[in-house]
Amino acid sequence: MTGTTSEQKQSGAPRADSKSIIVHQHSDLLYWWIVWAYGYFCAVLTWFRGTPVVLSPDGRPVLIFHGAWLGISFVMLVLFVLVFTNARARGVKSLVLFLVLAVIGLTVQLSWGWNEILSFFPLLLVNMNLAFYVLFSSLLLAAWAFVVLGTDHSTYWEFAPNSIAKKHWFTDAAESYTSPQVETSRQSDDIFVHRLLGLWFLGFGTGDIEVRFSTAGSGQKVFFLKNVWRAAHVEKEINRLVA
Repeated sequence: MTGTTSEQKQSGAPRADSKSIIVHQHSDLLYWWIVWAYGYFCAVLTWFRGTPVVLSPDGRPVLIFHGAWLGISFVMLVLFVLVFTNARARGVKSLVLFLVLAVIGLTVQLSWGWNEILSFFPLLLVNMNLAFYVLFSSLLLAAWAFVVLGTDHSTYWEFAPNSIAKKHWFTDAAESYTSPQVETSRQSDDIFVHRLLGLWFLGFGTGDIEVRFSTAGSGQKVFFLKNVWRAAHVEKEINRLVA
């Protein structure tokens, strides 16, 4: 996420006359919001449409959604996020992969239907009860909030006219460089991660920014900032301020 001086924080975005911009990078756990959100959706659906089933010796029933597609879709979503947040497909590769998956999904649905396909695999009757969805989503939400809203903000980069600083708010440690010669580059976006899971369609989106700079007597330094919110806007502000 990006932050600014007190005047900037009130306006919600860097102003044309702003004197600094604060940039935070995020871990890949940022993109797991969709898993706990969908988990709560599954819990609500199970609460209203679930069937009580007695599994324990004490006779206490558990609520289970009657359709196996709900559990399968949850498992597939977890695998999707797990794979694509660790194996990035950038640029043209991500576009081609997206189109291939879309074509395969539509072809199966229009030709046979996913329900018909799944009926040939009786072991795919994946059912999870209400307690599982609530417990899993709540624990994941707690971890997500702790990392994304907490530890990810423990280190930040402050860019100001003719200066760059890397700071750690908890220990007050800092690296400061003045009058740097700066070059920035932004890597190609991953459609699935940076755009889809990064909420690009809502005006957010994330990206990876590489900041290379050198100062007299210090040699070349590189700051690689991962998963920065509104990366294109942030890169533009960095160049405006430091240049």
